[in-house]
Amino acid sequence: MHDGSTGHEDRSATVNDLALLLSRAGLDRSHPGDLKRLSYQTSLSEADVRSLLDGAELDVPEVGHREVARRIQFLIETRLCTEEDPGGTVRTRQYTVPEIAAGIGVTPQWLNTLLTQRKQSSPNLKHSTALARFFGVPLNFLTDEPAEALLRVLRSEAGQQLDAHLSPRPRTVSNRYALQVQRRLGDVELDASMERALMLFVDGLAREGSTRSRPRGDGPRDAQAPHGAEF
Repeated sequence: MHDGSTGHEDRSATVNDLALLLSRAGLDRSHPGDLKRLSYQTSLSEADVRSLLDGAELDVPEVGHREVARRIQFLIETRLCTEEDPGGTVRTRQYTVPEIAAGIGVTPQWLNTLLTQRKQSSPNLKHSTALARFFGVPLNFLTDEPAEALLRVLRSEAGQQLDAHLSPRPRTVSNRYALQVQRRLGDVELDASMERALMLFVDGLAREGSTRSRPRGDGPRDAQAPHGAEF
């Protein structure tokens, strides 16, 4: 028997997910720049983005043909074409309906009918995929419900923050013994004297290793090469 609690639990989970992802992505729910970027990436208004981040539930229409048409129009208004005139001046402008139609393989009349909401069906998968590719957005940009759209963007930004935090470690430390030292120390804090002693020891090892790995008599080639010599 359904007790009617599932919807409330789902809503609470969504709010909790949004709050957690917002924190992980390092975003400020009240910062105008963050709200503007989230609006750009979801097609939601800045006010709706703020409401979702504050835990409110939006009263939005079902994602049908009218909503899909609105999102396509949003893309036209925000994803601009960059052009350079003969004088070298760079300008941005909106893509025209004929340009978009040619890019996605439909007639301008078909696209104009969709945009003016006279067409009572959403684009099929082929046309939706072409539209998403043309404007450089994921396919679900056209179909996600508002909370889903915001979750998608926050998950992506939180993942990028995590990658940026972790990725330098394996690139900067390649020696297997140095990696073992790094793993064992982890986040252990050493006092200043221990840090200095450790760094002096590591510097000594690095200098000795560099000396041993250099072939005898080998020096900077540029400094010793005769003038005009070819390599």
